[in-house]
Amino acid sequence: MAVAHLYGLKPVEREAPRAPRMFVEPADFAAVAELARSIAGCERACIRLEDDETGEMRLAFFPELPGVTDLPSALMPNGRGLAVLDGAILGPEMAAAGLPDLAFWAGFALKSQGGRVLGVLGLMDSTPRELNDTTIQQLVQLSGILSLGIGMAASVIRVLARQTLGVIEDVAEVEEGAASPALCGLMRYAAGRMPANAEAMAMRIAGLAEMSDGTLLLTETAKSILFTHGFRLTTSDALEPVVEEAVEEAAPKEFQAMARLRIGEVHHDIARDDMTDKFAFRITGTDADWVLLDNGLEEGWPEMAAEIIKRTRNATFDYVRMHMIHRRDAPMVQGEYLYDLYGIEWAVRGTPEAGEARGEDGVWRSFDGSSANPESPRDFSALAAFAAIPDLETRIGDDVHEWSKRIAAGSEITPVFN
Repeated sequence: MAVAHLYGLKPVEREAPRAPRMFVEPADFAAVAELARSIAGCERACIRLEDDETGEMRLAFFPELPGVTDLPSALMPNGRGLAVLDGAILGPEMAAAGLPDLAFWAGFALKSQGGRVLGVLGLMDSTPRELNDTTIQQLVQLSGILSLGIGMAASVIRVLARQTLGVIEDVAEVEEGAASPALCGLMRYAAGRMPANAEAMAMRIAGLAEMSDGTLLLTETAKSILFTHGFRLTTSDALEPVVEEAVEEAAPKEFQAMARLRIGEVHHDIARDDMTDKFAFRITGTDADWVLLDNGLEEGWPEMAAEIIKRTRNATFDYVRMHMIHRRDAPMVQGEYLYDLYGIEWAVRGTPEAGEARGEDGVWRSFDGSSANPESPRDFSALAAFAAIPDLETRIGDDVHEWSKRIAAGSEITPVFN
């Protein structure tokens, strides 16, 4: 008979399964399990993970132990946090679980920072043994490190969401309509960022989000999609909406849609005031205020669509980010990087929190790059361009406009009959 230590484990109430996937595999932490086995001097280690929200369990042994699909209940937490292996009493249960030779077991709780039980790090042997206090302390510390690693999985998934979002955005620049605004908005939300106005509206139209007291909230459908893929959102994840810049002239409320303009996957209602011959737009399917357009039929639909693009996104920044070239062959001081935008050059150094940019005048200027995507150095370098070249927006304004028109060229316009 040997004593089985279960350090820090407590029974927890488990909800019925709500999601089909667990994104953390015990095998991901094989190195930690092998280290625990080495510290304890035991034949085998195991990691058992269970998601108390989904009910899904994963178990792995190091080395492998074929035929064992779960640990017996005697090795799981009880009210005292202690289990005693008694060969006479527990022998049949161990044998039924595929562990007839088990003579020693020590289990260390794996918990989140909030105290939620994540699983157990187990050590086992076919020979009775005891662990001294020093060894136990080392294994407790190791189980804490393992708990942190498991807990970081959600953060890793969030980072992957940001990277995926970056890919979607870049592909959308090359192929208009490659990704829907609703998808981009949902991925942006999953990455911890506020969706753009057009994306938020597309999410609302698709039934993925709704507004409540000025806050953008996900619907149960959207939550289920994210939860299935490893995101557990709390009320603190509600994101405040981005406020549109004030429009100099308010559009009349009585406008009636006379056409529908599709740019990519976003649909806009277009209205005209017969008295002033002014045009206005808003996202289809919403009761948002109409936004007056400077352009009308005299300028043509491409000009109107280009204006809508510029009003609903930072077209100048997007243009710089997409078209700038990193001059990797240029001789630069370590930590400094040179970029070129059709003959306009600037250098950048530092970090988003303390960045500096140098333009054609050779003067280094500090700028705030904290709004840059941490997973996208191009965002930081594009922001540097505006600090290094104060009149950049004016110098490339025509190019940005023509670029917006090229994107708008793929738009579709259909009449609306009231």
